[in-house]
Amino acid sequence: MKIAVYLPATLGGSFLSLPTVRTLQQNFPTAEISLLGSSRFAAFLQNILPGFEVISLPDLKDIASLKRTSSRLKKMNFDLGLLLDESFASALLFYLARIPQRWGYDREGRGFMLTRKLRLKATDPRRHIKDHYLHLLQKLGLQVDEQPFFLKLPERYIELGVENLKQAGLDPTRPAITLKPGSSFGAARVWPVTRQEELIKKLLEKDLQVALIGSPASQSLSRILKASADGRVADLAGSLSLEETAGVIASSKVYVGNDSGLTHLANFLGTPVVGLYGPTDPHLSGPSQAPSVALKKIVPCSPCSYRACPYDHRCLNSIEVEEVLDVILTFLPS
Repeated sequence: MKIAVYLPATLGGSFLSLPTVRTLQQNFPTAEISLLGSSRFAAFLQNILPGFEVISLPDLKDIASLKRTSSRLKKMNFDLGLLLDESFASALLFYLARIPQRWGYDREGRGFMLTRKLRLKATDPRRHIKDHYLHLLQKLGLQVDEQPFFLKLPERYIELGVENLKQAGLDPTRPAITLKPGSSFGAARVWPVTRQEELIKKLLEKDLQVALIGSPASQSLSRILKASADGRVADLAGSLSLEETAGVIASSKVYVGNDSGLTHLANFLGTPVVGLYGPTDPHLSGPSQAPSVALKKIVPCSPCSYRACPYDHRCLNSIEVEEVLDVILTFLPS
């Protein structure tokens, strides 16, 4: 049996879907499972998930790309397609590829293209994204594995992470805290830079090392933070591959970050996570398992979907440096 799993479009969503992929594998132990992921990070998923074939998908922007991709999938003769991406286009792709069984949530008017589907009601409780994907399989009659999920990173990437820390001037024999300062989503998810500066100062005072990571969206902030710390932090933001970034996270004692794919990666790597949540709800998109703490303040305007706060950013301004520091220290040997 050949199964195609269409992963969510975002990096974070793809990570949070991996417990569902594990459940699918447990229910179909002899099946050949292929994961269809965005071309932006498919190669990374292949490198950390050697037990699966990962197929890189282009953006399905027009009829021509749909036809090319569906023709490619049709030749692979899949028996079952599981749609964890909930767009109309993903269902249309599997429909055009003539995959006989097509399972997924009935959303965006795509139900007629699904052979087994689940439609959520407005009265249904909202679930964490990870549990939302698992719920689909449970409702379709599969046995769901609710045990914690951890990724085993290939040793070569951990070694790369250690080497990158050394090249940036850090001592791999001393504890390092990894901090993701920015957000590719927008400034609304970013903890104020003055708070980050103060946190780094306090970490350095406690003889802890700090490594700054993230996509190019974090670079402007990471440069400010490095300058304010007189260059005493390792600024790796925007300069590492995802594989190298994963190695740095796995090599650090604690990860501090906002609502992002790297936060979920750190959580599944088993690195203690301190999540800083403002406009989004950690009950829906926070780190999903221990060891982790999500800091969140209740304010009347949250949750929201603004990329830049039009008000006073009170959701993240309300998170104090001392409480972040206290949580970090609980994850470190006394």
